[in-house]
Amino acid sequence: MKGDDLMKFLSVKLGVVHVGLSFLMIAGCATPLSDLVRSKQEGKGKSIVYKVSVDQAWEIAKKVLEWKGVEDINENRSEGYMIATSGATLLYTITEIGIWIEPIDKGRSKVTAITRSKTTVDTFLDITEKEFHEGFALFLPSPEVKPKGGELD
Repeated sequence: MKGDDLMKFLSVKLGVVHVGLSFLMIAGCATPLSDLVRSKQEGKGKSIVYKVSVDQAWEIAKKVLEWKGVEDINENRSEGYMIATSGATLLYTITEIGIWIEPIDKGRSKVTAITRSKTTVDTFLDITEKEFHEGFALFLPSPEVKPKGGELD
């Protein structure tokens, strides 16, 4: 190959590699939310109705995540959910957590927790859906406020 042909060939190959790497980076960044949303749409996770307002549920959910050592909490209050990651290493995040808070009426809120592991072995979850709801129950404003619609088995 001549010099010009070689340069064109390398430019095309590098361009294809660059586009491929860009796609992988974009797909990797979008994965946690889209996977958690898909899981919620499929009815996965653990939902419990609590006798607290949406505002109270939101604050309690944040307290539970912080209490469990979760530092990376991304709130999207206008959409009614927060996404958090826990157990981060240099190479990957171990646990992704999605919390959805939906109003039932003025004094009750449905709280859904979905956790997933980015590893293939789910035994490495830093916080499970059951543990989240157990923590949520601990932070309820009064002992009379019991969860409805879901058992903490």
